[in-house]
Amino acid sequence: MISRRGLLLGAVGSAAMLALFIVFFVDFDKIGGVLSDANYAFVAPAVALYFVAVYFRTVRWRFLLRPLMGRPKRGVFPVVVVGYAANNLIPVRIGEVLRSYYLSMREGVSAAGAFGTIAVERASDVLALLFFLALAWIVLPVGGTFEKIAEQTPGGAPVLAIAALLPFVIVAATVASISLLSSDTVTRVIERALSPLPARLRLRAISMAARLLMGLTVIKTPSGLAKVFLLSLPVWAAEAAMYYLIALGFDVRLAGTSHVEFVALLLLFTSAANLAGIIPSSAGSWGPFDLFGAAALVAAGVPNGVASAYALTVHVALWVPPTILGLALLIADGSSLGRLMRSARSADTKKPRPGQAAIVRPESTP
Repeated sequence: MISRRGLLLGAVGSAAMLALFIVFFVDFDKIGGVLSDANYAFVAPAVALYFVAVYFRTVRWRFLLRPLMGRPKRGVFPVVVVGYAANNLIPVRIGEVLRSYYLSMREGVSAAGAFGTIAVERASDVLALLFFLALAWIVLPVGGTFEKIAEQTPGGAPVLAIAALLPFVIVAATVASISLLSSDTVTRVIERALSPLPARLRLRAISMAARLLMGLTVIKTPSGLAKVFLLSLPVWAAEAAMYYLIALGFDVRLAGTSHVEFVALLLLFTSAANLAGIIPSSAGSWGPFDLFGAAALVAAGVPNGVASAYALTVHVALWVPPTILGLALLIADGSSLGRLMRSARSADTKKPRPGQAAIVRPESTP
């Protein structure tokens, strides 16, 4: 799950996105003035709202984990915060992998199964952000706003659609399909797909896929998927409220627009900046978040200097607090990020013991 090639790809992708962000949106003659004139009194309450969002993420994850482990023996909130700290410090969202291993260490649950529930989380995040994007599309009065976003995006509309929407729709549809099909059916499909592999590698891959399916199939009904989607809305509403508070300290609101349109503009920023997270990037999604977030604001009429300064300020507020808290929680637990990485790598490279290569079919969940 953790490869050096993936880490290198993430670093290169992030560097490219940061370069595009600087070239297209950073006005060095104005950004300093914007940052010095901003009112940072709103940042502290905004950070508090971010942790409200983390709390709702914890509630959603506990709901998904319930079929795997029942009532947790220890708190899940620290595991979520540690995962976000790892995402902020290690490229390509490796924090999601480490979060599953950390939960496994604390609760004894299957790391692969836990990772499967995180995949369901991400799919529901996609749907929630697309829902916010649709609301912004309806409310914003700016003619052709999304056409302008495409014009501001390097590569135009095709790049915007492929990078920001299509992969997420595919992921959401795939996870929904796996969740609604029977576990036996999905396992048979995986077995056939992996049949060309050498026997030992095939059996190991099938065993890992079966454990992963334990997490992907925790939700078996359309009503269950609907509940996960509904649990995702307060997550992103709280994070959008964080962005709203920080925006009050900047001159982001367009002249002549109503308060509702201002909120819609920030929903647009929330959706564009976070949907860009699919792009391989270095730690903390530096590059994609800033580039697509600033592009959305500039396309709606916000000046380059304000858009770039605001995007950077939001990103710093998102990055610093959970990183510090996550590392502190790991230390308090007698561990460290390096130790967690070594444990995850060790688990990835372990060869199955005799008798472990048998296919493990996940149990159906009501």
